[in-house]
Amino acid sequence: MLPLYFITAMNSYFNGIWKDTNYQFFKYSGYSLVDYVNNQKPSGVLDVGCGYNRLKNLIPNLIGIDPYNDAADVKVSIEDYSTTHVTFPPYDIALCLGSINFGDEKTIDNQISKLHLLWSKEAIFRVNPGIPHKGVEGIEWYNWSHNKIFSVAKEYNYNVKDLKMEYTEQNDLRYFFIYTK
Repeated sequence: MLPLYFITAMNSYFNGIWKDTNYQFFKYSGYSLVDYVNNQKPSGVLDVGCGYNRLKNLIPNLIGIDPYNDAADVKVSIEDYSTTHVTFPPYDIALCLGSINFGDEKTIDNQISKLHLLWSKEAIFRVNPGIPHKGVEGIEWYNWSHNKIFSVAKEYNYNVKDLKMEYTEQNDLRYFFIYTK
């Protein structure tokens, strides 16, 4: 369980300070992802940490979850969603576009284990390699690395597809990759 100060900081940040102003600038994981996902004709898509749920009306059968943003279809964390709202069969595609990024190694590993049960074909990620946002206190940014991406793949027997670097409008590095089962 996350410490209360961390949850408070995350709620304050994502429910008032943060705005997803970079969305249109991401070469791989922004709006350009819509055609990629829709071309697969998924029966269900889960957007983990959907924020303002920008993809809701662009991708059919998308459910957005987010513990901090009222625009989510379900205002819940991945940990709580996986134990109370699991659908079977799982979603074809899970989107994790900047959401599995906060906390320590144990927290990230726990979130990945919960996510694993929720998708059947692809999990599409954009992750931060530990670069904190300026002026933000109390949030631990997980330091994603190529080693971590591939160790998760090995642990769960995933394939890594399309590992690429992309940048925010402020020129901060992010990793984009897709896991397949």
